[in-house]
Amino acid sequence: MKVFFSFILLFFAIFIKAESIKVDGILDEPEWENAFSINEFYQTSPFNLKKSKDETVAYIFSNKDGIYVGFINKQTNASMLSKKTLRDEMTSLSDKNSVNIDFDGDGNKAYILAINLGDSYFDAIKIKTGDFKTDWDGDWIAKTKRYDGYWVSEFYLPWNLVLMNQPKGNKRKIKYSVARYRAKEQIWVASSGSTASRPDFFEKLDSLEIANYTKSRLNFFPYVSSNQNSITKFNDNKIGAEIFYNSGTGTQINATFNPDFGQAESDDVVINFSAQETFYSEKRAFFNENQSLFNINNYDRYSVMNTRRIGSAPSYDCEEENDSVECEDVKKNYSDIDYAIRYTQKKGKTELGFFTAQEHDESFSIGRNFYTIRSRTDFGNKTLGYMMTHVNDDFNNSTATVNVIDYVSVKSDQLTYFTDLLFSEKNDDSKFGYRSQFNFQPSNFSFISGSVLYFDKDFQLNDFGYLRRADWIHVGLGGGSKKIDFQENSAIDQFEFGFDLNYDSDTVGNSNPLRFDNKNAIIFKDTSKLKFEFGIKTSGKNTTITRKNPDFPFVKIKKKKNITLDFEAINYKFWTYDWRISFEQGDKYNSWDSNGYKREFYKIAGSYFPNDNLKINLQYRVRKENEWLIWSEDNKFGLYDSQQDTVSVGLNWFSGNKHEVRLKSQFVALQADNPRSLVSDKQGYLYDSNESLKPFTQGVVSFQIRYKYEIAPLSYIYLVYSKGGSNFEEDENYSKSEIFNQPWNNPSDEVYSIKFRLKY
Repeated sequence: MKVFFSFILLFFAIFIKAESIKVDGILDEPEWENAFSINEFYQTSPFNLKKSKDETVAYIFSNKDGIYVGFINKQTNASMLSKKTLRDEMTSLSDKNSVNIDFDGDGNKAYILAINLGDSYFDAIKIKTGDFKTDWDGDWIAKTKRYDGYWVSEFYLPWNLVLMNQPKGNKRKIKYSVARYRAKEQIWVASSGSTASRPDFFEKLDSLEIANYTKSRLNFFPYVSSNQNSITKFNDNKIGAEIFYNSGTGTQINATFNPDFGQAESDDVVINFSAQETFYSEKRAFFNENQSLFNINNYDRYSVMNTRRIGSAPSYDCEEENDSVECEDVKKNYSDIDYAIRYTQKKGKTELGFFTAQEHDESFSIGRNFYTIRSRTDFGNKTLGYMMTHVNDDFNNSTATVNVIDYVSVKSDQLTYFTDLLFSEKNDDSKFGYRSQFNFQPSNFSFISGSVLYFDKDFQLNDFGYLRRADWIHVGLGGGSKKIDFQENSAIDQFEFGFDLNYDSDTVGNSNPLRFDNKNAIIFKDTSKLKFEFGIKTSGKNTTITRKNPDFPFVKIKKKKNITLDFEAINYKFWTYDWRISFEQGDKYNSWDSNGYKREFYKIAGSYFPNDNLKINLQYRVRKENEWLIWSEDNKFGLYDSQQDTVSVGLNWFSGNKHEVRLKSQFVALQADNPRSLVSDKQGYLYDSNESLKPFTQGVVSFQIRYKYEIAPLSYIYLVYSKGGSNFEEDENYSKSEIFNQPWNNPSDEVYSIKFRLKY
């Protein structure tokens, strides 16, 4: 601790560079008078393209420091809403302005930057080949200010904010859209008439030529932290740093040494008895910064590079160690990281990238080495890319390599094709994967998409990436449309219709149930929303439940049908709520005394926001299942009647723009009663078994409260308290409250953390 506190004083000298334009929400500098202006906007949510003029005016100009964007939003004083939120929190409670900008104008990547009237930031990245990502936090500045009858926002985007190509000459052609959100009416309007969630987002962005400059940046983020676990008695005092260098001419280097991620947000609690691994998104800042070039993924089906693998639990083989007792005592559920380095370059129509990370050697284990190379080139309306990942695991004496060729073809602003070819090799075993997809938008109010996936049996992606399942063939088709022409006196503003049809099987043709889902939504003029969904699953084979057992590769399952209702209320003055109910029912099995599968799900959630600085979230979920089938080993299964109760409590409190307190907690109680033992034969039929089974309970708790103080932009002090644990018991008649309390009273971890992270 002496070492820890001796370094604290070294990090309090913060250097803040003043820019020539003062970002204060007052557009009084002379540059604004000659700035490019936009005053025509189109409603994009709820989507109807209704035109508004002069209600919002946006201005854009650039100088040697960066790009500046200003908004003037006409609005009555009483209707202005300015609730503060966490960074990147999506909420309908505050008025907002947003800038969507493709700095290179090539349609590959756009940055979404927004500020609400409470001066809370939101930033995200949209790439052509992937999803909308909110993980990135950029080094930009914005400020809002209220006036009588209008409010103003002002953005400053420095030239070194992101990796940009450097065009010839002193002009840069950007593509952009500016947008405004009116919280009272829950309406988004945008200058381009599209949003990042629509297939035509990049094609609809407007073009603008602005003065271009270059500006390099070297940021040094030293940190010092202390973590103490009162349960395991493990104390960890660390000093490390992150370095970010942007040349301003298309090259960027990021490095971190001995990183610490103690203040990262805790994951949601998931109790998973299925064969598919739960995917968790990356929350650590370094691995999200400048990472979009390496993102090759397809929804939650696969991701070629999943940085959550870096720093995951080490491998151990304590039975082979001379001191097996000590080995068991020092086991860790995470690996320290010695360093991670990322290099990216953009020149002309080509982007190149390299990434490497090395885990620290732990007691009785050896850290892994991770490597990635990436390239991507534009050929007009086509993009061709290549990526290789490699993991060297000395402890398990294995290597894993994945090669990917990705291709995108934009046929028009209505039609886009995507193709990925994937090749995995692990310990001299080569496998193949494939994805092809199209997105078609025949009109502004309809869309259709389709995809085909194929992954060989034993395709290896999970050493560095994520794959929901191997040995997989998938064919999907989906679409939808919107109806907006309701009469003036109708309570309905819009009706949305959608469908999904999915076929899955293993690679030898054992078909999973064919799934059809119909999704509908009514958006009312008072801003409330009602969603109702219907689904059918045919009979078929579950080809993953037995974990690819060669003698018992699947079990046959019966037809199921489901219905779901979901309602979101309007935002009242101090509160709002939403609820969901869902039912699913399956046919009876003939090979044993079955009553048929049944599932019920109920959720009620609410938010209370008595002022602009405080928000409390509460949620309670109940999931009941009859004839819940879970695998135990080989061809053996347990059948239970279960109930899972989940209580979630969250709190966000702000004092000015410097102090932030966030609480996030989840408590889960699972009860599995009336056990019944089943076995399957080689044809997949289930039968009664004489093997004895016991009922069981499982409780899980995850609790974190974090205080963050902003010393200066991107310079923080964190104080964190975390507590968590899990409790599993068989043949015990515990009450629900006892199941909730057990992991809280007997946690596996209770961590106190303090961290200083400063920007130089």
